[in-house]
Amino acid sequence: MLARVAGTIALRKEECPPKVLERLRRDLSFPNPEYVSRRRMGRYVGATPERIECLAEHADGWVELPRGAVGLLRRRAAKAGVEVRFEDHRRVLDPVDLRAEIELRPYQRDAVGRMVRGIQGTVVMPCGGGKTATGTAAIAEIGQPALVIVHTHDLLEQWRESVSRILDTTAGVVANGASEPAPITIATVQTVVRLAPRELAELGARFGCVIVDEAHHAPASTFQTVLAHMPARFRFGLTATPEREDGLTPLLDFTIGPRLFEIGYQELVAGGFLQAPEIRPVYTGFSFDYAGPEDHHRCLGALVRDPARNAMVADLAVGEAKAGHTVLVLSGRVGHCRRLAELVRERGVSAEVLVGAVKKADRRDILDRFRRGEVPVVVASTLADEGLDVPRLDRIVLAFPGRTKGRTAQRLGRLMRPHPDKQGAVLFDVVDAAVGPLLRQFRERRRLYRQLTGGNPSWR
Repeated sequence: MLARVAGTIALRKEECPPKVLERLRRDLSFPNPEYVSRRRMGRYVGATPERIECLAEHADGWVELPRGAVGLLRRRAAKAGVEVRFEDHRRVLDPVDLRAEIELRPYQRDAVGRMVRGIQGTVVMPCGGGKTATGTAAIAEIGQPALVIVHTHDLLEQWRESVSRILDTTAGVVANGASEPAPITIATVQTVVRLAPRELAELGARFGCVIVDEAHHAPASTFQTVLAHMPARFRFGLTATPEREDGLTPLLDFTIGPRLFEIGYQELVAGGFLQAPEIRPVYTGFSFDYAGPEDHHRCLGALVRDPARNAMVADLAVGEAKAGHTVLVLSGRVGHCRRLAELVRERGVSAEVLVGAVKKADRRDILDRFRRGEVPVVVASTLADEGLDVPRLDRIVLAFPGRTKGRTAQRLGRLMRPHPDKQGAVLFDVVDAAVGPLLRQFRERRRLYRQLTGGNPSWR
């Protein structure tokens, strides 16, 4: 059986035994989390597919699999007694001469070595562990024209700065509808996926290395579409949170490849590369007559409007800012972010709001001033859960309930970056103990804190 490897693995359907094909269909089919969520909440499902099908059968007789499913294909073929002959169409281009001007930490050197040897796969490293620096150094070591795919403009700017600082070159950009590729190019997936198929194929042909940052998003259909047009020999994913709570974790491996390197918070804290934060629960007096799941959204609406609770959060942020700390307040509602920032300003402390509606130039300005310590308080939405790099940050206030493991890990990691002005970091977890479901969410977060830090973090 012939298998052509490029952006995907392509098989001739006539050469693939029916039993192998059927098992591959089953292995590469997953419940669609969006469909499941809509059904559970009684919402209209419309054209939302019930399952995510990662095996595509085309009218011309070819069948395509995600490229990371090569191990699965081998296993299924071997069980059926079928030999797979691989025809390699992955792109290897003329090398680019790059030198990484950075002294990597020992674990980063190990990760780069495994990337070079592994050719494709995922690197798992906590927030603050230096994923961007590791990926940039790997680009230099591999020496191929490289495309880095991100999903936010903050990450794009972070990568541009890293390429400039470490490789002493200017990265090209494909974003906001503009296409200015260079030997090292940073692209937003939102712009790339809107390219016509011919343009997408032409872009993919320019690179021998592709890196997906925050790779836990790779199971999304946009990333699947883009990567199918990327035949680069080297393909890597970088993430701090590979485990997806929607059941699509295997699809990450099928899309990018196997885990090449993984290191946890506790190892980096033990090595002195990260600082373990203190966790301080802060209990509110908020109450709500919660009868069942149908009340959840009304409960959250009442929570963000509660004057006493909002005043308590603002007082906490103001007190920490006046004590000389750099404070990030997080909420899941844009209006709540604006209200909390307003309350902080009313108490005599400067505060900025960081939400999706803030213009990109203003967002960069806010973050730059926050990094320099010129803005003591930033109130942000989930926009700050990924790609926020503020090493001096030493206080986070979780002002909105939730229990998602990925977000909990991202938020905890924001505090763990070392900085000369940081004496000790604290995460304030605002707990609404009078509301049963919200208290249970806090207990789940507490379990995740212990799991992520490899034991018991400091409690007060």
